[in-house]
Amino acid sequence: MHHRPVRSFVLREGRLTAGQQRAFETLWPRFGVDWQPGEPLDLPALFDTPQPVALEIGFGNGESLAAQAAAEAERGPGRNFLGLEVHRPGVGHLLLEIERLDLTNLRVMRADARALLRPPPDGGLPDASLTGVQLFFPDPWPKQRHHKRRIVQPDFMRDVARVLAPGGFFHAATDWAPYAAHMLEVIDALPELYQNTAGRGCFAERPASRPPTKFERRGERLGHRVFDLVYRRR
Repeated sequence: MHHRPVRSFVLREGRLTAGQQRAFETLWPRFGVDWQPGEPLDLPALFDTPQPVALEIGFGNGESLAAQAAAEAERGPGRNFLGLEVHRPGVGHLLLEIERLDLTNLRVMRADARALLRPPPDGGLPDASLTGVQLFFPDPWPKQRHHKRRIVQPDFMRDVARVLAPGGFFHAATDWAPYAAHMLEVIDALPELYQNTAGRGCFAERPASRPPTKFERRGERLGHRVFDLVYRRR
């Protein structure tokens, strides 16, 4: 029997604006990364300047990731960024931001993160190939019957650990308190892989390097507390 994979997202295509459509036609060939499961991904070859690469999973409309990449470029040589998103309008929006800000340290991929992070021969990333992984405001899947769809699960975090270089970081943020507790429980239960930088059972202060997202601003308007979790790969 073949079972449908449990996905952490629902693909809602939405309608592309004229600008986003142009971005796919003219900017994707320059800044987009075409990848199929099972293909090895050569990260240094994606960028003009070889630097450590941080992966952001589910960047939404990409504005906060573009702001982070712009700040990193302004400080001088540091990190490259690979942004991962499945929704076409968000990808198109980020491509336009890359053009507007004239960024050279950011590339975009449209793929399922869990497929990309799987070990060879199915996944695409070599061991210890990333300096960091970011996961900001993922879908919390609040209903009990949907909790299996939450992307932060033990197997997923083991896959993240595989691609992180020693000392690399995993940084997650959410404004959904039950999901924050879930993530803390899952990752703290892997002490052989991760060190909680705030101490076991504790959330981190919001790092200044994380620009606010539209989801964060919306959550704050609703009175939600934002939880940051920052771990280091042992």
